[in-house]
Amino acid sequence: MQLKAPLIMLGLSVGLAGVLVASGAGLRREPPAPPSPSAPVPAEADAAVGQLVLRTCGGCHGLETLSHNPQDAAGWTKTVALMQQLGAQVDPNDQAALIAYLARHFGPGQQ
Repeated sequence: MQLKAPLIMLGLSVGLAGVLVASGAGLRREPPAPPSPSAPVPAEADAAVGQLVLRTCGGCHGLETLSHNPQDAAGWTKTVALMQQLGAQVDPNDQAALIAYLARHFGPGQQ
């Protein structure tokens, strides 16, 4: 029963994030141009970015959250910007690789 309150808070947070993404609320600037998710990536580099995704996103979200919300690179760019506004720490040097990885592995048709 102690797990119920955190799950409710997570549900509310995800719902709020969805509303904010859908409405575009709080976005102060145009996000950077989305990276190309189709560019070939060496397996070692892809695995390293996968670890980055787990560290960056996994503290608040499970992989099922990512797979249940497939988006293209433009969508992930907006989502990453929103998560940063909500407190996610994303190194600007890692942002393009993170978005490309999300689009490649959690994009439309990747389920």
